[in-house]
Amino acid sequence: MKVLIHDERPDALEFLLGSIINFGYTAGIAKNNPEIMSMLSDEHYDIVLTNGSYGYFKEDQYSRVKSSSVFVIGIKDPMKSNEAMDPAVDLYLYRPFGASELRQALVRRGKALPRSN
Repeated sequence: MKVLIHDERPDALEFLLGSIINFGYTAGIAKNNPEIMSMLSDEHYDIVLTNGSYGYFKEDQYSRVKSSSVFVIGIKDPMKSNEAMDPAVDLYLYRPFGASELRQALVRRGKALPRSN
């Protein structure tokens, strides 16, 4: 399974990337919304894991993301849980979360199971 990660926090990015690689998945890193869209156009990803600081996907971007059959996992701060939900997001994780919760969310995608370590 291939995961595209977007999070502007270096500590979060390090945790997410390290966890995903440890689970046996491959990962790419996007810095912003245009890079997310570019990477999704250039390569196939099964999951986009993002904290949403890209802003919301515009309508045409939302259509492209959803038509690519990518599964979007949003990361939210519980203090901001009253913010509007992005319709492109299939599942939310609320900070703080551990590696086991992240793994469950990835496995829920159901396309592939991580390799055994």
